[in-house]
Amino acid sequence: MVVVVGIFILLAGGIYATVNAAIRATATLSDENLEAQRLNAFVTLVRRTFHNLPSTTRISGGIRLQDGNPVPEVVLRDAPGVFSWGAGEEGDATVFLAARPRLGGGRELSLLQLPGSLTELERRDAIGEGKWLRLLPDLRTATWRFYDPTQQDWVEEWVEGAERPPMIELNLELLGEETPRRYVFWLPAVKEYTPPATEAAAPVEGATPVPPQQPPTP
Repeated sequence: MVVVVGIFILLAGGIYATVNAAIRATATLSDENLEAQRLNAFVTLVRRTFHNLPSTTRISGGIRLQDGNPVPEVVLRDAPGVFSWGAGEEGDATVFLAARPRLGGGRELSLLQLPGSLTELERRDAIGEGKWLRLLPDLRTATWRFYDPTQQDWVEEWVEGAERPPMIELNLELLGEETPRRYVFWLPAVKEYTPPATEAAAPVEGATPVPPQQPPTP
């Protein structure tokens, strides 16, 4: 009986170890699939949003200091309906897409939408105390860059009021990965409205046509 019980314990231990390893592998694979789906959904959302920005939207970005920590961000001003769910913001809404410090280390890409009517002081307080929406929570690093066609190079700062950059680049590293990821988002150029040329007035019936004047002979 002792030998039988010992063999049973060994078999039970082997079965438990095998099942436990399979459960852990399944959980790890499920987490990786969820992370990949979340990343793909985020990239698709940003790409579609940048591609369909309103012509009134002003773009700026760079590094903002938050409690002494550098926070890379992209700011979209006069952007009603951008990154909105449901009714969204009306008027000249301001959207912040920032790589904020993550509790425990690392970064998280978060979204904040504020009314454009806020003063600079109110906006600063709202950025620090606002309800940020976490989009990508598990990042080691994340940076934004802007393509400057005059320099034909990528820059880390884009001043508000400058022409819209043709491309915005996002570089990030996920926690648990060593290979960085790079995404480039294209932005449509804003074309100024050119009114159509004034058509020549149609001749009035019964009026005597006026011959074109000839330039004086020198």
